[in-house]
Amino acid sequence: MLDPRQPAQAGTTILVVEDDPTISDLLAYNLRRAGYAVRQERSGTAGLEAALGDAIALVLLDLMLPGLDGVAAAREIRRRRPTLPVIMLTARDDRETVLRGFEAGADDFVTKPFDMDVLLARIQARLRANREAAPSSAERREVSGGDLKLDPDALRLAGPAGSAALKPKEYGLLELLLSHPGRLFPREELVERVWHQKYLPGSRSLDVHVRRVRRKLGEVGSGAAIETSRGIGYRVRISTSHDHVTQEGPK
Repeated sequence: MLDPRQPAQAGTTILVVEDDPTISDLLAYNLRRAGYAVRQERSGTAGLEAALGDAIALVLLDLMLPGLDGVAAAREIRRRRPTLPVIMLTARDDRETVLRGFEAGADDFVTKPFDMDVLLARIQARLRANREAAPSSAERREVSGGDLKLDPDALRLAGPAGSAALKPKEYGLLELLLSHPGRLFPREELVERVWHQKYLPGSRSLDVHVRRVRRKLGEVGSGAAIETSRGIGYRVRISTSHDHVTQEGPK
């Protein structure tokens, strides 16, 4: 069982956006016991405003909220703070709801009623993955392939028609695929190397992220394409004359 007194980052501030005061206070109590600082908000609008503050390290976001619902709030959080982890809390676990949440930018889903030790473990995992996804500037490398260029500092994708912002997992996914153009990466390997967790066959997070990256490849006018091998995984094809990938260190 997880020891609640040993958080991933003592003093880290968790934002709880939950309109049910009983659930909100229960979450806040257990998070504080685990060593986290907690901020509580009861509406999507107030939660969004709080999430945009630099002090917040992770958001626990209820799906059904007054004013601005959880999906809309998650979408705006992701647009304005793309590296901020968002765990969505919901009493609904149907496929459509989960996909809408992932499309909006949620990193994870926890269904009510939830096990507090499991939730604390998920919070720790998200904070740890977020740290690992932000290497020091000395470790960052510019990646290019064909008509594409990835900027690891700005998390941007550049192509013939312009550039597009990438979320951390989108960047990690495209960077890994571009490291070996044409190679078929199994779903299990992609999830383990990009998400740093074991692949669950029922999860749709990988597919959602691939769909987002495909859309952004189109936005920047790239000739690269992510191909699906049904039931196995994904590969990237570089269809320009520059059929290779280079990695260049800081100059």
